[in-house]
Amino acid sequence: MLRKFKKEIKGDELLSLILDTSEQIKDVNDTIYSITRIEKMAIKAFSAEWAILWFKDVKKDILYSLTIDKTKRTEIPTNIGLIGKALNMGKSVVLKLAIYENAYDPIIDNMLKVEQKDIIYYPILSENKDVIAILQISNHKKDLQQFREKDLDKLDIFEKHIAPIIRELRDSFIENKDVIKKDSNLNLEANETIKKLTQERDDAERMMASSNRFLAEVAHEIRTPMNAVMGFLELLQLDEDNDEKKLYIDTAIKSGAMMVALVNDLLDFAKIEQGMMELESLVFNPIEEYTTMGPLFASRMKKYNIIFNTFIDPNMPKKIESDPHRVKQVLSNLIGNAVKFTPKNGRILLNISFNKKNEELLFSVTDNGKGIAKSKQDKIFDAFKQEDKSTSREFGGTGLGLSISKKLTDLYGAQLKLESVEGKGSKFFFSIPLKNKIIDGAMQYNQEFINNVKIALIFKERCTYTSNILEKYFKAFGIKNSQIEKLDNWDKINIDNTTHIFCGKDTLNKESIQNMLNHNITVTIMKDDIFKNYKEGLKGDIHELPCAFGPDKLYKVMSGRNLLKDMNNCQVKRDLALVVDDNSINIQFLKAVLDKLGIDIEGAENGKEAIEKYKKSIKSIRPYKIIFMDENMPIMGGNETTKNIIEIEKKNNYPHIPIIGLSGDSTEEHIQNSIDAGMDDSITKPVHIKDISNVLKKFLNKK
Repeated sequence: MLRKFKKEIKGDELLSLILDTSEQIKDVNDTIYSITRIEKMAIKAFSAEWAILWFKDVKKDILYSLTIDKTKRTEIPTNIGLIGKALNMGKSVVLKLAIYENAYDPIIDNMLKVEQKDIIYYPILSENKDVIAILQISNHKKDLQQFREKDLDKLDIFEKHIAPIIRELRDSFIENKDVIKKDSNLNLEANETIKKLTQERDDAERMMASSNRFLAEVAHEIRTPMNAVMGFLELLQLDEDNDEKKLYIDTAIKSGAMMVALVNDLLDFAKIEQGMMELESLVFNPIEEYTTMGPLFASRMKKYNIIFNTFIDPNMPKKIESDPHRVKQVLSNLIGNAVKFTPKNGRILLNISFNKKNEELLFSVTDNGKGIAKSKQDKIFDAFKQEDKSTSREFGGTGLGLSISKKLTDLYGAQLKLESVEGKGSKFFFSIPLKNKIIDGAMQYNQEFINNVKIALIFKERCTYTSNILEKYFKAFGIKNSQIEKLDNWDKINIDNTTHIFCGKDTLNKESIQNMLNHNITVTIMKDDIFKNYKEGLKGDIHELPCAFGPDKLYKVMSGRNLLKDMNNCQVKRDLALVVDDNSINIQFLKAVLDKLGIDIEGAENGKEAIEKYKKSIKSIRPYKIIFMDENMPIMGGNETTKNIIEIEKKNNYPHIPIIGLSGDSTEEHIQNSIDAGMDDSITKPVHIKDISNVLKKFLNKK
């Protein structure tokens, strides 16, 4: 489900909004209308859902509203709930997830009886500093946005231009008048303010609209031809054998990729500025989703010889509802920024943890680079600004990444923060609340296995960072300190009291490793170069893990079990597909694609094997839901296999299973031959993810 972010009202727009409201009520002799306009203005100013202006009756010691029920006053006590607390404090307050506050009263704080989440309370003071009214503003619990502390800055403008009107409204009640009587001085001041605001608004709106429109139009105009440029460059690269020319083409492709990334940043920036950014509200597995960040940056880290570690909390919920793509966009920007400021042989850590008590995900990217000067930290999130101009020359970019990241986290109701010491490094961090967003709780690990592991860590000084990350994972799994031993050489290992060994490439000793493997000890080599094979020639339970690994891979090398499959098995079983292809690479590709789309697969190398598997499947408790059939195979081809399956279905009155052809021939005649053989549809190779997705949507109603 797409949820559009409401446009954030900024300074110039807020002035314009106040101006419009002032114009609407300045000559109106209807008190309730005036209050309603103020409430609507507050809703728009704070991208909220509801607002109530409560007035204080000092004699009765109550608060009352004239707009909840326009036929009579709605009254509440002044000493109950969060509103009573805010009234007593006498100052503005932002309460995130207010409904979970101890002082929250579900009746007094929710007189509209709505599904609210965050609340802002803004007391209006008399000239003697006594509270005479309080404005209550709240948003919907399903809103992805949250109120922020910096929203209180808007109240400074309210205090200057709206509070005087509210004071006069309140005075009119005391004098038992039904109209708003403004004295001549206030009228003159208001008219002068309106005139000034009008000019400021018009100037600001013209400049902002022109700027954003220009950015968006230019970005779109560049993107279209760049798609063609990138596509043809990739085709040239495939057919080029000359190494020197290949290098030229590779450089052009990388330059084109940088330009495409810049265009995407410009479009995102323009969307956010115009309030058009959309989020998808998706249910997903955060461990599976965020673990992909490691491999994504592996080659880039290798290029700059940077050690990249990741910690993806294995105790995160199995399923949450949020937008994974925008969070990953923020993380990609932060990691990319860290690469720019981290020297060769430096370190970068991506940390994603789950705070169970507060029900929130904590994200951070830390580097040990040159850091950011204190004087420049306030400007680092500004658009088109970079800490150092040389950064742009060396790495490219315009400084939009951090600005977009800041705006995206702002829209989430989170706050992207920076801690940095010049010469020592930087840490960017933010949190995403998950209250009411957790669909399925944390994974329960095999306690018997956890209790019986005995781990030896053999790392030298340069790799202690990786060793520390491993320890952090072990403890998250529930493994105790007494089960972990840190050593500096192989001779100190107690063979009889060790089940698992983890070592770095600096302590790699194949003779010692083979000895451990011969004693049935599981050995895992941690490597910072994902393209190197360190286990070649070794026989036994030997594994390799890149430094940027996730809990799923670690759990698998330790226990032999697939963590993500275990997590999925705790839920509803997924549909099963049969992929028939004599090329194992094609089967692997379809397995990866279908797994992402929620389908498990079994493979067959030819038509004869496919028919045997089909016969077993149809009588099992988990039959195939769809078959993907290659058309050119040895022993028995796709069309003949399809005819045999159709015949078995008809003979035994079995339900029909959709059969989708996979062919390198896209001619109409060839496709028609497949359909005539009994296939339900045909996909032309190379197969794209979108093709598979469309087929699943068509035949299995998979979205």
